[in-house]
Amino acid sequence: MTVLRKRIMLGRFTKGIALTILVQTAILAPSLLATSSTFAQAAPPARKSVVPAWSAKIKVPHRSWIPIDRPREVLLCVHGLGFNSQSFDEFGRVMASHGFAVYAVDVRGFGAWLNKREGNKVDFDACLNDIEAALKNVRKAYPGVPVFLVGESMGGAIAMRAASRYPDLVNGLISSVPSSERYGSLTTKMHVGLRYIEDKNKPMDVGTTVVERATANQNLQKKMLADKGNRMELTPKELKQFDEFMKGNFDAAALIEKMPVLLIAGFKDKLVKPEGTIELFNALTTQDKLLMVIGDGEHLLLEENQLTDQLSQMLLVWLKNESRSKSPGVTAHE
Repeated sequence: MTVLRKRIMLGRFTKGIALTILVQTAILAPSLLATSSTFAQAAPPARKSVVPAWSAKIKVPHRSWIPIDRPREVLLCVHGLGFNSQSFDEFGRVMASHGFAVYAVDVRGFGAWLNKREGNKVDFDACLNDIEAALKNVRKAYPGVPVFLVGESMGGAIAMRAASRYPDLVNGLISSVPSSERYGSLTTKMHVGLRYIEDKNKPMDVGTTVVERATANQNLQKKMLADKGNRMELTPKELKQFDEFMKGNFDAAALIEKMPVLLIAGFKDKLVKPEGTIELFNALTTQDKLLMVIGDGEHLLLEENQLTDQLSQMLLVWLKNESRSKSPGVTAHE
């Protein structure tokens, strides 16, 4: 057996009692990863004839990674602040190679929305409506197939809010670092407040600080800042809306009563405090919940090519355990 080097904290909370264990992943491998061999190995790219099942009536910019065969589950992904749907490219390819149909939407104010007259500003209410439309679309396209919401950072909070609002459309939730508890938040709020008074509609740079705290990898920092698809300048008005939206996380968590939920945090995250994600975990009403704290994980765990083999295997096992769908044959991604 290959020894997995990541350190992961797993926790299940029952009736408010926290039980967490910090272990070497290698110790978990025989039990939790034993079933991973039942998943199809990565296959060649899908045929060009394989097209996404996305209604032309839904004007939500998105990307997709589709397996050749009928998918075992559908994953609808939501990106973090400043990014766009392309940030899930590696995640989408990996999961599609294991039989999952993966869709990633652009949040209002980011990605392809910037080229549209309507939607080029941050609007969380409209974004939630977009996600509802997308969920209904994939439900219709894949009848009987479980649909899971996946999000990271801001996207993790949006996915949590959508899961609480549309429980009949969602079979499960994977939310990575959705907390609003950020390092240096007081200083940031004061700075944004001053800029808001000066001119609430004048864009200000947020990318430099976010990127530097998101990862210590300087090459990745340069890549994220240079990516023309990312938006690293927001207005004080948009940042205020973002802050207010994130404060609603606890209310959303309390409304999730029965849904399977996996929360993930990076122990070495320098942007969002892991303790905030743990507090959100406690706020979840559902008893079917699991907390995973990656011992050497930074802020980005799913996006920007940061998905590790170890974490992907853990996700596959969790998804399989939480899904009632049958295991398909060998599949491929586009």
